[in-house]
Amino acid sequence: MDSSKEKKIDIIRSLQAATIRCCSDKARPVLVACTVISSVNGVIWAGVFSAQNQQDPENNALALYDIINVKGRVKGFCAYGERPCGSESDTELQPLSVVFKYSSMSAVAAVRSGSWIVLFIGTSDGQLIKLVLDEKFTPGCPTVLFKSDDERAVFPRMHFDPVDFKHIYIALRKQLRRVSVVLCAKYITLKDCRAALDPLCGWCVNIQRCSTQDECSDTSWVSIPKNSLQTRLFSFQIAENSSRKIILHLSLSLESTGNPAFSCTFTKESDILCDGSDPPAVLPNCSCSFPDQLLYTGGLRVSATVNIEDQKITETLTLINCSSITENSPSASHTQCVQCVTSGCHWSSSSKRCEWTHGPGEQLHIQDACKYLLSEMVYNKPAILSLEPNKVSFHGRNNVLLRGRNLESVTKIRIQGDLNCIPKESPVFDRSSDTLRFHIPPSGTKGTVKVCVVTPDDRCHGNSIITYSSQPSCTGIQPTVSWSSGGRKIHVQGSNLELVESVTVLPSNKVLKTQYNTSSGDVWFHSHPYDGRGLFSLLLNVQNSTVDCVDYFLYKPDPEFTEFTTLQLANDLQVNIQKRADMLNLSMSEVTVTGLQGDQQYPCDLEKIESNAVICKIKGESGAVPAVDSLTINIGNFHISLSGERLETWLFVLIVFSLIFLLIFLIFCILLLLFRGYHNSQPVFPVQWPLQRH
Repeated sequence: MDSSKEKKIDIIRSLQAATIRCCSDKARPVLVACTVISSVNGVIWAGVFSAQNQQDPENNALALYDIINVKGRVKGFCAYGERPCGSESDTELQPLSVVFKYSSMSAVAAVRSGSWIVLFIGTSDGQLIKLVLDEKFTPGCPTVLFKSDDERAVFPRMHFDPVDFKHIYIALRKQLRRVSVVLCAKYITLKDCRAALDPLCGWCVNIQRCSTQDECSDTSWVSIPKNSLQTRLFSFQIAENSSRKIILHLSLSLESTGNPAFSCTFTKESDILCDGSDPPAVLPNCSCSFPDQLLYTGGLRVSATVNIEDQKITETLTLINCSSITENSPSASHTQCVQCVTSGCHWSSSSKRCEWTHGPGEQLHIQDACKYLLSEMVYNKPAILSLEPNKVSFHGRNNVLLRGRNLESVTKIRIQGDLNCIPKESPVFDRSSDTLRFHIPPSGTKGTVKVCVVTPDDRCHGNSIITYSSQPSCTGIQPTVSWSSGGRKIHVQGSNLELVESVTVLPSNKVLKTQYNTSSGDVWFHSHPYDGRGLFSLLLNVQNSTVDCVDYFLYKPDPEFTEFTTLQLANDLQVNIQKRADMLNLSMSEVTVTGLQGDQQYPCDLEKIESNAVICKIKGESGAVPAVDSLTINIGNFHISLSGERLETWLFVLIVFSLIFLLIFLIFCILLLLFRGYHNSQPVFPVQWPLQRH
């Protein structure tokens, strides 16, 4: 844009445009977020693009574009999807590099440090991720700077602290957070500081700690070099010279702004290995010469100790006579190639033999030197068909079931995520030809990871997906009361509850298995028997971690059923069960009633549960239902049998009692009449009134 123009129409006409495509693997037409990265040679524009499929682990892609050469004139502005949009030249920009793929990116920001680019990525599941790019736009290991406990999305706008750029402000739902983007202080040693592969951090020799370069003035600052993303800290090679000496060349993937004190020591079983003929060590290289007979007698374990000022780094190197690795083998194998490269030797792809190196140089990666040998191996390749479950919390999951084919040769499970450069591995147990069981380890991040099975040649087969999500939360349970015999179905309320493996009841420390309904999402457990009183709390068990539940539950005595009566209704038989009032609030699904007549059983369908009665009905599907002599009532682990009498019997008893009452009444009436007759038969003396006085 030419901002010197005065009129809006002229400013718009000055805009230059091009069509952006992302990406080669799939169409991602929606731009979610973007940022501009300044560069010496141009302007790098970073964009987050979406395929709008949240179930896809690679739904979003973060791509870089060089926009310095955009020359197309803007034709105009239009709504999404309209054809006339574009520029006159119709230039299409292809990405310089697609540096990161994830299921739910929502924001991006960037800073530059020398030749390095440091990207900060917000996600829709509430994470802030730091990603380092080298000068060739090769990404390093992503690290998570912030992770929300729930699925709270990071908003598209993120802002660096203008004072020192060491903090970034991110907005989430109902939250604004200031997050540190430089974590140098957490690394205690030089080795840890270098292992972080963070261009913003280095080892300050003067203050003897990991720091940023602006905190380390007037002294040496040891940091990672430009190619450190592709190299290990220690790399070595061995060569044989004409003087029958073996020369061990050691190189460190480090660079320094000054000249710190640097030395190397090589020992064999606490004895000095080198003969003293080597030149002085200069950071980052040193060497050691020793007689070749030490190596020809077999393998040699060497302890290499590097000193940089007060920091000491020790590595154990295993050296082998390079020419002996393949001399007795008729054909080269992948295993021999791996052994050759890891021993500091040179693998010749033309002769397929292990040879001595010809001097100091870069040690090749096993993947580069030996990958062509993998295609020559023939065996029944394993395949993964399913994983149960395939969604876990970031605490991990125990006892995961893998189904597949040709699994006999599988040695371990490898779990590789976009946010974990170093894959996690898990041993296999309870194996068969078509099933395996293993534990999914915890993850410091949320998102999808790829699971494959590893065979003895270290190849990984299959590409299944497991999703790490937020930990479960418990907001309550229903019902909150159980009868003392136990077995009541207690429903757990909250989020991500399918990830719960079991619950622990406190203070009894009873561990109860949870069950999950995939269609309804319902999670429940059955209460354990307990003959007592008091409140009980719950812990949700997720792998080897626990989550508190906010609700409590208590025990009440088992329900008391006293008697029952039956009443014939056409072909059906109604059963009325009397019970004592309680606080259990029984539901229709919890009570099972069965009527018994001899050996015949009749299910009784519940119709109503009241505080002091349970009413059910035995259906007469093929004629009238005969009377029942007894009932069995099952409620969880509580069982009771009731013997009852029919309503006709009660009527008979009522009639008998009525007759007895009538007989007593008649006897009373007769006695009353007799008493009156006796009273009337007594003589009566006349009395004159009033008495006359003489």
